[in-house]
Amino acid sequence: MLWISRTKLKLLAWLVGIALATTATIVLAGLPMLPVLGVAVAAAAVSVGKATMRMSRPRCLACGKDLSGQPHGAHGIACPGCGSIMSGKLG
Repeated sequence: MLWISRTKLKLLAWLVGIALATTATIVLAGLPMLPVLGVAVAAAAVSVGKATMRMSRPRCLACGKDLSGQPHGAHGIACPGCGSIMSGKLG
């Protein structure tokens, strides 16, 4: 499985977990809805922010190794970890 697919699945799992925990807290504990939803939205924003920050760096799509500082050849950047060629300009 590609590194980026694993990251997307982790993010989806976090967001589903946050939604379920929020619903359970409101229903079972009887807490007021607006403060709990505010905390849930903040937690979701932090999770999405971390994931997008991680995806914004130039990384190998196959293994996730950082490609910043690697020389750009005629066909792209060769990943030193797995040997995949990343075509196009990264970073």
